[in-house]
Amino acid sequence: MMGASNASRRANASRRAKAAYRDSEHRERLLEAGARLFALHGIAGVSVAEVIAQADLSRATFYGFFANKNELAAAILLPVFDAGQAALAKLEGLPPHKAADGLIDTYLDLWQTHKNALLLTGIIDSEVFPYIASQHHAFNAALLKILQVIESGDLLRNNSAELTLEVLAKTGIPLLRIYNNHDHMERLYRESMLALTIKV
Repeated sequence: MMGASNASRRANASRRAKAAYRDSEHRERLLEAGARLFALHGIAGVSVAEVIAQADLSRATFYGFFANKNELAAAILLPVFDAGQAALAKLEGLPPHKAADGLIDTYLDLWQTHKNALLLTGIIDSEVFPYIASQHHAFNAALLKILQVIESGDLLRNNSAELTLEVLAKTGIPLLRIYNNHDHMERLYRESMLALTIKV
């Protein structure tokens, strides 16, 4: 009797593990499909039907994970802000010139690991923003903190961490997109960003 009970528990545990794996795989497919479509057409230009068709999943599966496409977009974006904050935290305590290099490395690393999601940061609309507002503000605060370190070394071209934050917001990701397929992408991006933000 005891053996049958143990076998039943093992079978149930195995079924739960398989279901959890399947759920994780389905969620990942939705995130990947959403990231691709949103990056190509914008969040407003994509429907839930298009996401589930791209992911080859059912409508019920989509709504089992996300209430709407804005929630899906937020789930795609949040890891970018989390990864960015973690990378910026590692720059704290570095001397200003090393912090400047590390800041550019952070953008390049995020591009390698979260390209489609990073492209969305420039097209976040008023419907999606409430879902990611706190992480967005936290990332900008961490970015400003590093820029203030760089500013303390009298390295910023415009002598202002706040103004440089605006420059990065408008140029950091568009330049990544421009140089994306270039053979010397990293070098060109680094040189361009240094020229925009750092004194010669």
